[in-house]
Amino acid sequence: MDIKHLIDYYAHASVSFTDVFTNKMEPGQIDIGRTTAPGKCGLVVPLAGSAIFSFNGIPYEMEPGMVVHAGPQMPIEIKASDDKEWEYAVVHYHIPPEEIPQYPFSDQHFLINTGYHTKIIDYVQQLVESQAMPDNMSIFKAKTLFMNLLEAILMSAKVKVLDTASEQIEQALQYIHENYAKQLSVSKIAEEFGVERRRFAYLFEQHTGMNPSVYLTEYRIRRSKELLKYDDSPVAEIAECVGYADCFYFSRVFKKCIGMSPTAYRKLMIEEAKYV
Repeated sequence: MDIKHLIDYYAHASVSFTDVFTNKMEPGQIDIGRTTAPGKCGLVVPLAGSAIFSFNGIPYEMEPGMVVHAGPQMPIEIKASDDKEWEYAVVHYHIPPEEIPQYPFSDQHFLINTGYHTKIIDYVQQLVESQAMPDNMSIFKAKTLFMNLLEAILMSAKVKVLDTASEQIEQALQYIHENYAKQLSVSKIAEEFGVERRRFAYLFEQHTGMNPSVYLTEYRIRRSKELLKYDDSPVAEIAECVGYADCFYFSRVFKKCIGMSPTAYRKLMIEEAKYV
């Protein structure tokens, strides 16, 4: 689930809290033959233990640190893990029928990876307590708590995405440093990490402040400068060593980055070395 699209959904759709309940299942217990509530969307929030929770036959391995969204009247199957008691909460909300075509997320099931945050659990528990009270103030408080819960889920999911992306980009940087001498491209690197090219470029620039193709070029040129300074190999061989099969293209790129040709740079380094 793209967290940006999910934030857009909850920011603009007319969602409203309806009810919440919690449930416990013994280790290994199975619950089948039910459906989600009609006319309501739900957020399944694990509280303790783990289980395989299926909607429309699609299984989700659930434990605290993740939330699953489900639409109305979806077939449910639940199998608690064999080692621990499974406890979860379901927070129901309503969206006007006329808005469903505009916001199809309301009728879908999907996983929201939030990471474990006690704030999410706290909001759920406060929702349960508020719903148990019949007074108007508690009803109003439940509405506020629901929005706070949504905010906590979305913010946690957004941070989780950024943390995961940062780790992935660090791995991509390491991949570039180890493979820069090969025929690399941004598309090839993105494919290596299973990310769509444009998204990879966006995440890379967010993390490093540089476009990935610019980073690769500058890293190659930096390595070539070291070789030109300390290695007597011909310029054509150095070009190949840093990933450029075409020596003339390498020279053009080098001059554009450094302001002089590789040969002129080597002569300059030799002259400077005489006075050290």
